[in-house]
Amino acid sequence: MATDDFISNLPDEVLARIISGLPAIEAIRTTILSKRLKDVWRNVFRLDFDPKGVKKLSPRKQAVPAPNQRRSTVPVIQFGSNVCHDDGDDFDDTDKREEIARVVKNIDNVLLSHERNLISCRIVHLSNSYRNGDLEKWIKYLTSEKEVQELAFLCDDYQHEFHPKSLFGLGLNLPSGIFSCRTLQSLEFTNYDIRFHRPFHHCHNLKTLKLYHCDISTETLEAIVSSCGFMEHLSVCSSTSSLKQVRIFSQTVKTVELESLDLEGIYLSTQSLGALVLHSMKFPAKSMVIHAPNLRVFTATRKPITKNPYNFTRPSKQTKIAEILEYCTHLLPVQTPVNYKANDPIEDPNLFKNLRELTIDLDLNDRREMLILCIVLQRCLSLHQLEINIKESRSEIEEATRNYSSVNNRLPYPETKLWEQRELCDCITFTLRHVSIKGFNGKDGEMEFPRHLITKCAKLERLEIWCNHDWSSEGGKATLGLLSLPRSSIDVSILLKPPPNLLVVLEDGSQP
Repeated sequence: MATDDFISNLPDEVLARIISGLPAIEAIRTTILSKRLKDVWRNVFRLDFDPKGVKKLSPRKQAVPAPNQRRSTVPVIQFGSNVCHDDGDDFDDTDKREEIARVVKNIDNVLLSHERNLISCRIVHLSNSYRNGDLEKWIKYLTSEKEVQELAFLCDDYQHEFHPKSLFGLGLNLPSGIFSCRTLQSLEFTNYDIRFHRPFHHCHNLKTLKLYHCDISTETLEAIVSSCGFMEHLSVCSSTSSLKQVRIFSQTVKTVELESLDLEGIYLSTQSLGALVLHSMKFPAKSMVIHAPNLRVFTATRKPITKNPYNFTRPSKQTKIAEILEYCTHLLPVQTPVNYKANDPIEDPNLFKNLRELTIDLDLNDRREMLILCIVLQRCLSLHQLEINIKESRSEIEEATRNYSSVNNRLPYPETKLWEQRELCDCITFTLRHVSIKGFNGKDGEMEFPRHLITKCAKLERLEIWCNHDWSSEGGKATLGLLSLPRSSIDVSILLKPPPNLLVVLEDGSQP
């Protein structure tokens, strides 16, 4: 029974959007599926080049047209100085350096054969592409001819055994103002040595800059941010010891993400900053000074989000989130930076005043950290969403005494009362809507906070409790008991996310 060819009936624009989601080599391979798809790849919006994906294939399976064969019915593949047809000889991959050269030539062919402007382009290359001038050539072609909006480059020499292994790749010594394209809005670099800020001169349209595993100094990073007058998003992950401090003075930066950095201090001053994200950081918490009166989102965790091959900051050496919160809330006095300038704004007296989303790692079994959470919530006047990842890292004082009362007496600030006796925070009474608690074991210390939320949080709509994998029978019984508590909010839904061994726990007697 004949059926309609739905794919072939789609407009070229729709087909191009579908194929745009594929890696470049996969998009080009679609030419062999049907005559209808022969030239659709030339109009895709995104190109993602990954040499590892290309070099595993033989020429008979690759369909990268040479520039002088754009309309050939039989795709022609051009690798370096060789031209092979679909019925050509098998690809000789004995010389890996020749293989890399062929991959680079493939990138050139695809870019020259592509026919429309690009939204984004990502190129994974090796160091010879930079030394041969290919990187500069690609940037100029993509910014001038393709009017690209998003560019990402990754130098992955460290992944190949036939290149000297080093922590960081290439010195990014490009012409001044090479990124000052009117359409370029996002740049991403991975494994580069960024020694100069000249390439970023006059980048008035650049809004996003992401630096992963790059070697960059404090002065260079500060100069880049200053050169990009309309930058809104900055991400820095896994830099070397050259980056001593993160200092950002800007009236346009809205989001700052810092991950796996070993710093001497953080100093941020921006009226527009709306989101601050800290992951797996190592720095003295007393040396973090932040002036961001419009901060809406604050995230501080000890778990890295991106894959970090260098492991600069091991969990045991990372700054505790509780310490960061102590200084952010002025429970402990911050330390003025060594290079503090007279006209630099001072830290906000209440950084969390306008906060709407808060994600933190805390040990709810630690009375010290519970008290810190109390103070933080008192500072949050507009909090809508709260996520707590329970990390059992008992404070040094509590670990030494093992006694809550003696711990409380040794705190560097007075503790009055805990949840059931404290005055209600404004956010718990009026604004808090969604709460998620992860790593829950049902221990006595952990139970206090969700019990307080259920019985006191008048506007709460959703409470999620993600139970830990080693959830015990006793912990299970205590957690299930939360469902029977009287609820302050009539609209709240309580979701218990059980561990995989829930059935075993039930069999052990936590539930009939």
